[in-house]
Amino acid sequence: MQTIFNIIVPIFSMIALGYAAARTGLLSEAVGDGLARFVFVIAVPVLLFRTLATMSFGSANPLALWIAYFGGVAVSWTLGTLTMRKIARTDHRTGVIAGISASFANTVFVAIPTLQRAFGDAGLQPLLLIISIHLPVMMITSTLLIERAAALDAAVGSPLAREPIPLSRMARRMAVNLLTNPIVVGILIGLCWHGLGLPLEGAVDEITKLLGGTAGGLALFALGMSLTRYGLRGDLLASSLITVLSLVVMPLCVWLFATQLGLPPLWLKGAVITAAAPAGINAYLLATYFKAGAKLAATTILISTIASVVTLSAWLKILGV
Repeated sequence: MQTIFNIIVPIFSMIALGYAAARTGLLSEAVGDGLARFVFVIAVPVLLFRTLATMSFGSANPLALWIAYFGGVAVSWTLGTLTMRKIARTDHRTGVIAGISASFANTVFVAIPTLQRAFGDAGLQPLLLIISIHLPVMMITSTLLIERAAALDAAVGSPLAREPIPLSRMARRMAVNLLTNPIVVGILIGLCWHGLGLPLEGAVDEITKLLGGTAGGLALFALGMSLTRYGLRGDLLASSLITVLSLVVMPLCVWLFATQLGLPPLWLKGAVITAAAPAGINAYLLATYFKAGAKLAATTILISTIASVVTLSAWLKILGV
């Protein structure tokens, strides 16, 4: 228990400090946005590059890891969408946003620092393998399903419906967004560096170590600052149900799948902790862009981040950390 305490308390203390700095006006919203951008554009891509460039996968099969993780994503996403459509009677697009909120974990701002504190740099290996396809898979699937939902809403005369974007235009936009995404770029360069067998030494080693080392703490602080803009603006019951799917059901499914597929212990723990991270901001970004479910996504981010203090501790305990 002391080990879990030593992992969880510093993580959520950093989030709380960031929240307090923003709420009291000690640091402006612009500073928070700048910190978050630095983490997303510089610190995390450098950390991913450095880890991928120096890591060894051994004989473990990443396909089994992906099946276990995205199997949990599929279950949680489906249940989230059905919950909103059948219980809350939302439109199709809000149902998709609910599914995204239930399954799009905060891999960058929470999972990375949690795994790094719990297992060291070795704990990042399964997370990096997940992240290497996570963003493309989740963004492409999200966009396609929301566009389909928009067409369904238009067919039933929803007052919020809009014309769906042509498939060719949507594909071009997604391709450009993915290829220019700093995290994707960091992953690709790291994989190329590793594949070519290039050494990481001298000034490059020291620079990447210094920059990558800032990722965890700044990510947590920036996340805390961002929480001031995610108030309790939606249906609390609906957001609470989605939070349960995100923090309990999804990691449970990943754990069951990973166990059945015989993943190595560290990979199993990494996949479960990644799945147990609270809802990521991508759900809110997609909701605001497609003008559906923004209140639900924002409230889910806030509730799941607060609740994850307890649930992450529980998962660490269950996994024997």
